[in-house]
Amino acid sequence: MRKNIKLRVKNLVNKYQTADPFALAKELDVNILYVPLPEKIRGILVRVLRKKTILLNDKLNYEAQKIVICHELGHVRMHWHAGYFFQHEGIYYSPAHYECEANEFAIHLLNYSSDFIYDKDYILEVLAKENPNPYEVHKIIKSLMQLKVFKNNQLKNE
Repeated sequence: MRKNIKLRVKNLVNKYQTADPFALAKELDVNILYVPLPEKIRGILVRVLRKKTILLNDKLNYEAQKIVICHELGHVRMHWHAGYFFQHEGIYYSPAHYECEANEFAIHLLNYSSDFIYDKDYILEVLAKENPNPYEVHKIIKSLMQLKVFKNNQLKNE
């Protein structure tokens, strides 16, 4: 059975009257911790003593943090039973079903944000499909992450 991710995001945004991933994480009682992580890992969703926590690479800039939190919130809302990590290379076009869903969730949530000016027409075209192509969703996430990912260019974009 297919999850209606677009509707889930819309209901979440309407319920909390915000599309800001930081505010949504707070409303959903998800901690965000900034920690030194290996260069290729952007974020990890963990559960510690039943408390959901997103561990973010402390070298990410604000825009990249938003993208990673949106992705991890997808796991929080749809895959609460497991932990995941947002890795530079592996997750973008991973055949893993959960990762594709989390990417799609992130794009839907980011689409509500006015500060991401990526080709909105292209995003709307991809998201208008009943089953968005995971490769197209991956392409959008990858393009957003490559724009200005790290603070002060401390880490190399690949």
